Amino acid sequence: MANPDDSEALAAAFRNARYHVPELGVAGEVRVGTQPAALEAALGAEAFGFITAWDSSSKAEPRMDNDAADGALTAELERLGADHLRAYAEDAQGAHREQGWLVTDVPLPDLDRLARRFGQDGTLAWSRGEAVRLRMYRPRPADPAAELWTDWVE
Repeated sequence: MANPDDSEALAAAFRNARYHVPELGVAGEVRVGTQPAALEAALGAEAFGFITAWDSSSKAEPRMDNDAADGALTAELERLGADHLRAYAEDAQGAHREQGWLVTDVPLPDLDRLARRFGQDGTLAWSRGEAVRLRMYRPRPADPAAELWTDWVE
């Protein structure tokens, strides 16, 4: 897990992570900066996102706390009527994994609100036919490299 106090390193870790929707098999593979055409073909949505409630503030939390937060996020997605499929994120080495959800057609203000409510530093969001972008809920770093495929939502 990247240092949660280093926004640039944290964003790089999110960009390098692998995201996957097991139900969709190979079509469910998602990477920041790529356009997941197979996933989009499998789903009839126009907008997509990845969100988790695990490890708020990018700090490891006990499994019981993560499961409770995931349950609360699931309830909120259902309350919104948002279509969601079980997904997970794992670091580039496959060593750290977090359970989450691929959501479809959730407006960005709702995705951002949920991310903040569950203490998340980042989510993914993109529209059909476009590259996956990272949304970071931290102050924008000065380094221009931190802009790569990243929207800093302050």
